[in-house]
Amino acid sequence: MKETDIFILGGGLSGVAAAVGAARAGAKVLLAERAFVLGGTATLSLVTPMQTFHAPGRRVIGGVAQEMIERLKSRGATPGHLPDPVGFAASVTPVDPDALKIFLSEWLSSEGVEVALGFRLREVRATATRIESVVVEDRQGGLLEVKAKCYVDASGNGDLATAAGCDMEIDDNCQPMTLIFIMDRVDAAGIIEYQKSHSGEFYMNKDISVLDHGYIGVAGFFPQVDKARAEGRLNIMRDRLLFFGTGRSAEVAVNTTRVTGYNALHGEQLSAAVREGLRQVDELVRFMKDEIPGFNWARLVRVADHIGVRETRRLKGRYVMNENDVVACEGFADVVAKGAFPMDIHRADSAGLESRMIEGKGYYDIPLRSLLGIQVENLVTVGRCISVTHEGFSSTRVMPTCMAVGHAGGVAAALRAARGKDFEDLTRDIQETLRSQDALVYDGDTKFDKP
Repeated sequence: MKETDIFILGGGLSGVAAAVGAARAGAKVLLAERAFVLGGTATLSLVTPMQTFHAPGRRVIGGVAQEMIERLKSRGATPGHLPDPVGFAASVTPVDPDALKIFLSEWLSSEGVEVALGFRLREVRATATRIESVVVEDRQGGLLEVKAKCYVDASGNGDLATAAGCDMEIDDNCQPMTLIFIMDRVDAAGIIEYQKSHSGEFYMNKDISVLDHGYIGVAGFFPQVDKARAEGRLNIMRDRLLFFGTGRSAEVAVNTTRVTGYNALHGEQLSAAVREGLRQVDELVRFMKDEIPGFNWARLVRVADHIGVRETRRLKGRYVMNENDVVACEGFADVVAKGAFPMDIHRADSAGLESRMIEGKGYYDIPLRSLLGIQVENLVTVGRCISVTHEGFSSTRVMPTCMAVGHAGGVAAALRAARGKDFEDLTRDIQETLRSQDALVYDGDTKFDKP
């Protein structure tokens, strides 16, 4: 048995941000993560680059997320924020996943956060209105019961909220999974020159000069993919290649596999999904080496340890954000974070993407109420599983936004644990504490620093 102020389930970037925010607000924090490294999709699934810290013309993500990038930059683990060569987001931020693993472990230790790696959720002991304790289990069956004043679900799948009895939802058409892989010995300069001379084959930034930065980001080779699919040489439901530079010379992360028809919450189906992902990786590597300019001498050097899961459960909370809130740049009095990534739906039943850009000022508010369930009074959800519709989720799901939401959730949990009031009664204090930790909460807080 352990007692603490805050218990966090999940050590992805949203959970890490929650832990740092809560610790800096004066709380004693214990974080449990089922893997043996922190970072979630950024480390285990090799998702890179992070998108997006910026709306057009200004930065809308600050706080612990921005601090992380600045500290990683000082270590040479990221070049920082760059213009998006694809032109879909306002910025991209490539981060070295192995350097990130080391940094996150050191960071939480320096903040006084207790971390239990290799522990999964076993049981939630709760009444109808509050969590009394949680039980987590290690790989050898050892059990640890944690009694906290407040709990944070940063699991990505809403595992803690579901077990505690919160209303959740999951769509039949969840976005497909992706198994990312890395290739090196890539002729990045040659690919960039090919993009410039064959721009019709790509979805790319209208300002072609961004390619001169030398950072590679590609969404395209449409004719080559279409021909290979038609001839049966590429059996993947995808209409393009999507890959980005990792920040290391001549190396790219390929985000092109599309694994559909599997339930990511079902063990046997997830296992089958990984095997299908590996089949697609093998097919793509051969196709790219044989037919894509710049990959003649390339080789596969790494496959993600975990398949990337875009969507599972979402909370049905005190406010359900929707697609109109996103595209209309909605503001809320109880704003605790901002998002600026366009709506980006990878359909499970087609090869293309469905997207909607954010017009106007280019960013929207995320309200505190979308982190809060209706039933359980001492639980806050962060990251991917907050209260938002399937369509709205296609924007809020990305890592910088999830970190901003995680930061907010950690601060909210710390203040509730200290004062015993309902989260909404603490809204103003939560906002001001976030601002004292350099989070960008109000429109006037946003920064005019373009990537």
